[in-house]
Amino acid sequence: MGDMLTLEEWAARHGYGPDTVRNQWSVRDDFPTHKRHRPRVGSGARSEEYDADELDTWLTHWHQHRRPTPHSVPEHPDEYRTLGAIARLLGLDGKTVTQYRALMDEHAEHEDRGQRRYYRTRDVVTALNARPGHGRTTDPDTDRRRKP
Repeated sequence: MGDMLTLEEWAARHGYGPDTVRNQWSVRDDFPTHKRHRPRVGSGARSEEYDADELDTWLTHWHQHRRPTPHSVPEHPDEYRTLGAIARLLGLDGKTVTQYRALMDEHAEHEDRGQRRYYRTRDVVTALNARPGHGRTTDPDTDRRRKP
């Protein structure tokens, strides 16, 4: 067993709000159960303590399950294409790729040709495959859902 801590302490450790953990995750059937109760302080209610290792393992599985489906690199990966053309090549809706334009500008090699910007296909597919998944942001500092 690892450290024993409350859900509020564990949520703070990982940057989640305690309400998210208590109201959305702890009610799931696969969420770890508490191991013991923390001794009461004053006349307050007893707090449930959980095994930190079990909670961390559950969180890792939770995030892996929510990762986006990886895309294979198409033929001619070094060819420069627009984001819309790359989306069609991958069989995706254009918005699925263009919503990450700032990420692509930062991580994918690109060149401007008049009014259009063309990206190296391999770099775009690599950036799409590196996304953290549903409910997670690529930049944790800008995530409004996380508690400070």
